[in-house]
Amino acid sequence: MSDVIKTDLRLWIGETGKEATADVLPDLLSFSYDDKESGEADEVSLVLKDPDGKWAASWSPEKGQIVKAVIVPAGALTLMCGTFYVDSLRTSGSPRVMEIKAVSVPQKTALRRSQKTKSWESVSLGEVVQQIASEHNLKAFYDVENDPDYDRVDQKQESDLKFLQRLCEEAGFSLKVTDGRLVVFDQEAYEKKAPIATITLGESDVLSWNFETQLSDSYRRCIVSWRDSRQKVKGDAGSHTLPGGTDSGVRKNPAVMTFTYEDPDGDPDGQDLKIHKRATSQAEAERIAKAELRKANLARLTGSLKMIGSPYYVAGSVIEVSGFGSFDGRFIIERASHSIGSSGYTTDLTLRRVNKEY
Repeated sequence: MSDVIKTDLRLWIGETGKEATADVLPDLLSFSYDDKESGEADEVSLVLKDPDGKWAASWSPEKGQIVKAVIVPAGALTLMCGTFYVDSLRTSGSPRVMEIKAVSVPQKTALRRSQKTKSWESVSLGEVVQQIASEHNLKAFYDVENDPDYDRVDQKQESDLKFLQRLCEEAGFSLKVTDGRLVVFDQEAYEKKAPIATITLGESDVLSWNFETQLSDSYRRCIVSWRDSRQKVKGDAGSHTLPGGTDSGVRKNPAVMTFTYEDPDGDPDGQDLKIHKRATSQAEAERIAKAELRKANLARLTGSLKMIGSPYYVAGSVIEVSGFGSFDGRFIIERASHSIGSSGYTTDLTLRRVNKEY
């Protein structure tokens, strides 16, 4: 196992762009940077000793003020944490301590606060992402090979961020806002990427670990019921079989159809997940079924690793673990938490087993 790496931290606080490292480090008790794959804002936290109360008074940053951070391990890759906005301040004692938390998406931004009702017609998800990013002065990073198309999709009293999160979850994509970018990527494609590292118990820089399976809440298949308006017959109701789908046995209305997708590695005794969604084609129903089944089974096998600090571990990357028995294999990093404190620089990884099939 390697020794703890000597690590420097550089900080900028405020709009002027002036570096604040020299002012902050003498009082810094701990620093953490949480890099998250999807669904939550990235976050930085600073805990400062405050014996004379300056951080709770004249030195206290304003809510929404910019914070930038860079982790600089000796002889290793520099980790650019990004741009954050002060979200919460907390003082406590005794002894007096000040905690500053900043997030990658400010609370006051219209992206997450302004609710809208809007109908989007004849549009792809990529076009929605590009338009919303442009409206909020963000750069769009859209790494998706099969871009979903919509005849119509409704945004109903939702913020743009919540609306996009819903569409991405339905498509099986990850979404995050980080460092001035609106980032969307295909979970299935990223989970099939080659691992960035192999972590071997007894050889790698593992300080502690935990792995867990949850079979009671797993699903073996997803059944999507959807309506094809082109086949609608007034006064009828029922179901129709599609190629690759399951026949419901009722054929009163050919407009109402079902599509069933079964997990190739699913537990034969697993549950059925039944979904009612708007879809305009078999391809869209299949995409919805796979995405919903993927989402429902995300926590089937999870784990965590506490490592000697390394800037190479980032959310959305794949690693391979070895020496953990039946838990060996490939995992995607859901969260990478980089911390600097009294015990040096450490990295905590939150993991889930990659889904190789869908």
